[in-house]
Amino acid sequence: MRTLYHFRLSPYSRRARLALAHKGLDCELRDARENPALLEEARALVPFRTVPVLVDDGRAMGDSTAIVHWLDRAYPQTPRLWPDGADDACAAYQVAELVDLVQRGVVDVGNRYYALHGDPAWDGVKREILGRAGKAAEGLAARVATLSGRTTIASSGWSAADMWLLTMVLWFEGMPARAAIAPNIAQILTLGFALPPELPRWANAHRDRSDVRALG
Repeated sequence: MRTLYHFRLSPYSRRARLALAHKGLDCELRDARENPALLEEARALVPFRTVPVLVDDGRAMGDSTAIVHWLDRAYPQTPRLWPDGADDACAAYQVAELVDLVQRGVVDVGNRYYALHGDPAWDGVKREILGRAGKAAEGLAARVATLSGRTTIASSGWSAADMWLLTMVLWFEGMPARAAIAPNIAQILTLGFALPPELPRWANAHRDRSDVRALG
């Protein structure tokens, strides 16, 4: 039995769950946010000390990007996560990296560096990092605006790129409801960072997928 240590609302964990669902791979979910013992268990398995962590046939894999690439290698007979064709692959990898740039920038400023917000250099640092994140978000908006009638990033259909982008949109949309009980989310909201409206509109085409609804 495969096991995925995850945080239920984390975009990184959610993309791993969507990847497993796309490939039709059964997996036991262990919520490491709800159970501190499970978090320590997950951290002991890989040096990343981050979640998600996938355990499959004795192998422990950390980092959602590594997990999703590995699933394509380990289970080639199941539907692909990363497209094969050169154009589709290029689009998918570019979208995934832009999504990571947005999330990394927002998390760095709103969490990792937030303790420095009283420093005189803070405004400049925040402006630079969020500026890069904003440009990445604009790039994603431009990408979905050119899909010419289809709803997926790759012409071949639903792929890891869509999973990356959708879970990011859901993460941002869920922040206001979580802010009261999650100080790190409350800090991120003080930054005033917002996604371009094209991205939630793109997400509307995928919200009713059964695997997306199963994310909870």
